[in-house]
Amino acid sequence: MEEKNNPVDKFFEKSDLTLAKTIDLVTKGLEGADFGEFYQESSDEEQIFKNMEQYDRIIVGNNIKGFGFRAVTGSKSSYYYSCIFNEASLKSAIYETQDQIIFKSKKSLRLEKEQDETINNKEFYPQNTSVDDMTLDQKISKIDEIEEYAKSLDKNITNVKIAFTNKVQNVHIITADGRSLTDTRPSSKLTVELYLKDAKKGKMEIGSGVRWGRASCKDIFEESSYKNTVNQALHIAQELMVANYVPNSENDFEVVMAPGWSAVILHEAVGHGLEGDLNYKNASVYSGKIGKLVAAPEITIIDQGNMPSTRGSLHFDDEGTPTQKNILVENGILKSYMHDIKSARLMGVNSTGNGRRDTFMSVPFPRMTNTYIANGSHNPEDIIKSVKNGIYVYEMSNGEVDISSGDFVMNTTLCYRIRNGKLCEPIKGASVTGNGPEVIKNITMLGNDLQINNNRGICSKYNQDIMIGCGQPTILVKGLTIGRMK
Repeated sequence: MEEKNNPVDKFFEKSDLTLAKTIDLVTKGLEGADFGEFYQESSDEEQIFKNMEQYDRIIVGNNIKGFGFRAVTGSKSSYYYSCIFNEASLKSAIYETQDQIIFKSKKSLRLEKEQDETINNKEFYPQNTSVDDMTLDQKISKIDEIEEYAKSLDKNITNVKIAFTNKVQNVHIITADGRSLTDTRPSSKLTVELYLKDAKKGKMEIGSGVRWGRASCKDIFEESSYKNTVNQALHIAQELMVANYVPNSENDFEVVMAPGWSAVILHEAVGHGLEGDLNYKNASVYSGKIGKLVAAPEITIIDQGNMPSTRGSLHFDDEGTPTQKNILVENGILKSYMHDIKSARLMGVNSTGNGRRDTFMSVPFPRMTNTYIANGSHNPEDIIKSVKNGIYVYEMSNGEVDISSGDFVMNTTLCYRIRNGKLCEPIKGASVTGNGPEVIKNITMLGNDLQINNNRGICSKYNQDIMIGCGQPTILVKGLTIGRMK
């Protein structure tokens, strides 16, 4: 949000710099560059872990502070960061950065068509929040309460493993034209693992439930929220207890994928190929295909960073560009890539608000925010009824993806057999193999039950991890191979 809503004074505590002086140094330091920015961060983190009724790790008071200064001309950029923020360190950063690249002139260059730089004024997540919204004793009490609730649900639960992490990242950006922007970005995570034992059969299964998003610790520990997380973990564990392994002998399955988190395949096997840095280098299967049919005619794919209370949302990206709704594929036609300022300039377009980084020690790249397939016209029940012999992928797990080609092998946590249009017994141990660009061409039925996953999703690129969202409605896909996890 803009400075009037988020006081910038906290960034200048114990520094000999003022906001006015910093803006002056930054804007003068970027004269002659195509663009650049000053990026400042102050983050607080904490972690609490409980296992076997014991607190085995409590970490509080972890604070990360620092700034970075970047200048870019053409395809070349220089970046310098420091954990010390004062006039001497900022001047040193500017000098070191300028020494690495040749500036073109004494005036910053601009795209012929200036883009709208109006910052989103609507709050997408809490701004007046900190890791101290609850005391440590209150958080421990809540974790004990969650453990007690979980154990009350099933006498066969032998262990409740709970992990709570909380981070509040405060960001300050000064752009080349002197705009000062601040944002408070909360990220709280509650993971509950339930160990379910069948003593008669000598079996143990583990079910996991997660809530992780742009929320405060109070939101995470709200009773209905944590109960949903625990109930999801129990459902997974109970279904796995009675599940059969996917049969090795059959591979001719039609595949129906559940709404929400199943879109991790879209994110990994398609989304990365639509990021601008790969496309200005002609390194993506989608390079040079703007205006061409790349998906089934019913498919529209969107990346949207301005969705309230959603994992990948930001008020503005890490270059100071407002986030927005970007239609990447519309009715099967490739319309746009996701851009930061650099890739946008190199391709002659405007930034789409997708320049992201993990900390002040990193430079931004084009990254996804909340990427999803828009709703179709089919009821999900009708999709299942259309399948004679198939697999319903209920819960995705992890896997491997070649982002240059889109080839993937993804593991599942839980599936169900489909026989003659009905969901039947649970299945475990299944993997899904395919190719992302082919998947979006081979979607034959698209549901009207879009869900944006708001519980999990970390994207790794160039050794930077950021929080993302993804989503889709129920889909029926041909051409996928169901196998046994290795």
